[in-house]
Amino acid sequence: MHRVNAKYEGGLLHPAMPLPLQAGERVRLIVFREGDPSRWDLQRLVHTSDEEHAMATAGLGEWADALDAEDRG
Repeated sequence: MHRVNAKYEGGLLHPAMPLPLQAGERVRLIVFREGDPSRWDLQRLVHTSDEEHAMATAGLGEWADALDAEDRG
């Protein structure tokens, strides 16, 4: 699994750096939008409790490990 920044323009994702892929190779994508003040109340998000933070991040490590294991086959 690789984390890659990209920009979306004209219906296409343009990676910020070259990817170690061959032409025609298929990939799976999970797309996360970057924070944008016009879409999010960032001040409210900054003031989350420890419990809210723990709930938001619970299981993400295991999820990433499972994706990595899937990549290894």
